[in-house]
This record gives sequence, structure tokens and C-alpha cells, in this order.
Amino acid sequence: MHSEPPEIIVPVLIVGAGPSGATTALLLGRYGIPTMAISRHHGTANTPRAHIFNQRAMEVLRDAGIEHLVKPIASTNEEIAHVAWLHSLNGEEYGRVYAWGNKPDRIGEYLTSSPCEMSDLPQSVLEPILVEEARVLGADIRFSTEYLSHERSPDGRIVTRVRNRVSLETYRVISQYLVGADGARSAVVSSLGIPIDGEQLDDAFNVYIRADLSKYFAPRPASMVWILNPDAPDWSSHGSIRMVRAWNEFIVSMHNAKGNLNFEPKDDDVLKRVRQMIGDDRIDIELLGHFRWTINDQVARTWQKDNVLCIGDAVHRHPPINGLGSNTCISDAFNIAWKLAYVLRGQADPSILDTLTPERKPVGDGIVRRANDGMLVHRRLWAFMGSTQEERAAVSAKLEAPTDDGARARRKLRSMIEETDDEFNSLGIQMNQIYSKSRLTLVEDWDVPPDCQSINVMKRQVLSTFPGFHLPHVWLVKDGQSERISTLDLVGHGHFVAFTGIGGQAWIDAADKLRSEEVLVKAFGIGRGLDYLDAYWDWENVRGVEENGLVLVRPDHFVCWRCKKLSKNPYQTLRDVMHKLLW
Repeated sequence: MHSEPPEIIVPVLIVGAGPSGATTALLLGRYGIPTMAISRHHGTANTPRAHIFNQRAMEVLRDAGIEHLVKPIASTNEEIAHVAWLHSLNGEEYGRVYAWGNKPDRIGEYLTSSPCEMSDLPQSVLEPILVEEARVLGADIRFSTEYLSHERSPDGRIVTRVRNRVSLETYRVISQYLVGADGARSAVVSSLGIPIDGEQLDDAFNVYIRADLSKYFAPRPASMVWILNPDAPDWSSHGSIRMVRAWNEFIVSMHNAKGNLNFEPKDDDVLKRVRQMIGDDRIDIELLGHFRWTINDQVARTWQKDNVLCIGDAVHRHPPINGLGSNTCISDAFNIAWKLAYVLRGQADPSILDTLTPERKPVGDGIVRRANDGMLVHRRLWAFMGSTQEERAAVSAKLEAPTDDGARARRKLRSMIEETDDEFNSLGIQMNQIYSKSRLTLVEDWDVPPDCQSINVMKRQVLSTFPGFHLPHVWLVKDGQSERISTLDLVGHGHFVAFTGIGGQAWIDAADKLRSEEVLVKAFGIGRGLDYLDAYWDWENVRGVEENGLVLVRPDHFVCWRCKKLSKNPYQTLRDVMHKLLW
């Protein structure tokens, strides 16, 4: 007699346990929502993969309660201070740039933009922490378990068939929601029939090594160096050496710019090329592994269908330029986790989940375009320097020539390298995520967005409390004997938070009353004699409302509404706004 496969019932099933899936499980655990997450892999990432974590992503980890765990084990900002272009690691340098907020004339912008710092944190180090902390909070995370299919049951729940890849046992997971966070080859996205706009471009190889390269990195600390070596084989015509751990663990990335994509290098081929890139045969190299990966230029047309929400590399696929991949994955998770929690707890209508695509797809579109535009800058530089010994000799001679042609060549090389500033010091693309077309953003008739015409929004952060913008980071203090605290530390953690000032006590009373009615909204007064002192007058500069007005912030740190001044009936006004937002 044939028996039915066993069943597991859980509110949320997450397919994928990488940065987006594990962060979703962790955040939902913080919000008290049970989850199950599955991954077809044997465990967490076995190679470093993503490594640059920007301030916006670190803010999410701070909200999730793990920044104190990851910050001590991340490489310091000083260790990732540069990116350079070299003939070989021990050879001629063609140029270098400051990177990741270390440019002297930009450091202040990074310091004032967030309470968090840019970090170099290998994915292989971060993922185990995400998984372990999620498990501590009750998440059921299962590796070697693959998604097979899913269907919607008559009662609206999702029935997902999964298989243990070790025992080959097949069983069903019944959930109210399914999160597809299963990477660039997403089986969930494919099963939904969601079109993927764009294309797969090229293949590249990553080589994971252990070697003492301190002699070459310590004098010029760098997150990575590009090697432009004309002696390279066709399958690896250009490459980079990326720091994983200073200065003895690295990922060597090998790119093909000559059209030969069919070669599968063996260990000896890989080691020979690595030695060529280093240029010093005395260095002992331990080969830890190598694999092929694909450079994509792709975005899913929609990120959701019925009760299925898709995030991470499943819906935005691009090269690692600007280090935007895992950072965006983590912010995707922050976006959906609080919404799922509110819906599952009966504190919001399920329609708030329909905001995923209008809010996050524009972000995905932007990072995919930026990453691929940045890749083209590197390709133009490669082409200028030449890919053969003859071409390189001619370029080198011109670069050293005391002639007009030589001066033009030097200016061109400098211009191309300076163009990478859009990659390595692009604070705006990291911080300016804007949710302007969402039902979770309410704009009053009097309100107008900030004028960004004169701002390079890719390079510079726009500070505004206009609805749809991320709450600006401002340092506050309780009193003259207290340590300072960020506005971002007062928001999040699953709550809506309102800020008002002198004369706005009625807003605080209204929030207290709503909270007694189980509406998750807190309120703080900023000003003399109130909860927090605007010690540097920075809040006054960015709040955008009068002292007795109100700025309302969502659990994911985005401003969703603001009121210019105290209303006639603050309780009713705030109650109506919360109802419009959530119901």
C-alpha cells in the first residue's frame, strides 16, 4: 500500500540559506515567526564569494542583533583602502585608487552617513553566523535538501515538495508563504514562469588560494589588485587577486576577454596562471579550490506571484562590480521580513506584501545596470592596455614617451582608472534606495521631494525624511552624561517609530495609546527636555517638518509618512495613517 509522504507545517518556507534566505530566517526569528529554510548545498558557503559589505547592509545586521558578532572578525577599513592595476603582483604598477570610503576627500561622507562602517566580511564567514543565530531563534534550517515543486492548495496555502539529497526521502512542506531565495539558477523563479530580462554574458573562474602575500599587499593595503598581464592564456586573459584574509588568503579571479569559453582548466593550469599573476616563484601556494561562474546582466520582471516572494540573486544577477550583490540580498530580506511578520500576526492586510516588486525591483534594476556599466569600464581599460606582448610593449612605450602622443596616452590611462571611482567610492548607489511608488508610502499635499537635480545620486547620499527615503542617520544623546546613539538605533526591531519635537507631546501620547491597542508604533521626542537631545543640531537640518511635526518610520528604516506640524487630533490622525498603511 502506497503511503503519503510526511508533512511539515510552518508559516514560512524559505528556499535558499545564503545571505538573503538566512537573513530572512534570522529576522523572522527576531519577530517571533517560525520558519523552515532549505538549501540544496551540503552546508554554508565553502568559498568566500561576496566580501564587501556596505553600510546599508551592516545596518540590517545591526538591527538583526549580530553586528557585534561580525564586526570583530571583518577586515579593517584600512586593510581595504586601495585597488590597484599591475603588470603582476611584483611588477609594474599602472595606477591605483582609494576604495570603499578611504578616499581622503570623501571619508567624512562615509562617517556621517551611517553608524556602521564598510566591512570586508567573506560570505563563508558571515553565512554560518546568520544560520546559527537563526537556529537559536527557532529556525529549522536544513541543508542537502532541495526544492522540487510547489502548488497552491484550495485553502490558499502552499504545498512544496522537497527532497533530502542524502537519504533521497521526499516530503511535503505546507506553508502560508514561500520565499524563493535560491540564487541565480533559482528553481522557484523558474517554476513560477517569471520572465528574466537580460542575458548571460561571459564565464569567469575563481581560484581560492592560501599564500603569504604580505610582502606585496602590506605596503599598499588593498581589497584587490587587477593584473593586466599580456602573457596570459586565452581562457584567463585578465584577472584580479582579492584579499580574503590579510594577507594570506585570497580569491584569484580570472576573466576571459578573448572569446574562448570552452576550456576547463586543471589544477596545474590554474596554479601556473596564479604564479604568473603573482610573478614570484618563491611564493608557496596552497590551492583550496577553483570553479567557473557566470557574469550576468539579468533582472526578474516581477519578484512575486500569489504567496511566493522572490529575493536575492534569484531576481537580480550581475557581476561583483561595486560589491552590491549580497548587500542587496540582505536589504531584500529586511524589506519582506517585517511585512511577513505583520501579516502572519494579523497586524496587517496581506496586500502589503504586494509592495515587494514596486519597492525592490527598481533597486535591483539599478544595481544590475551599475555593475554591468562598471564591468565595461574594466573591459575598456583591458583593451587599451593590450592583450598581447606586442600590444603591451607599444602601449608601455607610448606611456613613457616625452611626446604629445605620450601625454595623451597618459591622460587616457588616468581617465580610465579614475572612472572606476564610480565603483569604489559610490556611496549613493549603496545608500539611496528610494521607495517612491508604494502603497506603504504616504505623501501629504503640502509635501515635495528633495531636489536632486544638482546631485550625483550614484556618488552622493541624499539625506531627506521625505516619504520613501531611508531615515537619515543622526547622532543623538540622552543627556550630557550619555553616549551618543543613532536615530537608526531607535527605529526598526519590528516597530513603526515616530519622531517629534518640542510641542509634539500629543503625538507621543497618541502613539502610547495606539500601542495599548496593539498597534506597534513607538514615539520619541527630540529636543531640549525631551527623550533625546539633538546635540549637533543635525536632526534639525534633516527632519523636514516643524518642531511639533512628525516623521513616521517603517520597521525597515524607511520613512513612510510625515506631518508638517501638530494636527488638531494627533491620535485620530496617527491612527488613520497606520490604518491606511497596514490595511
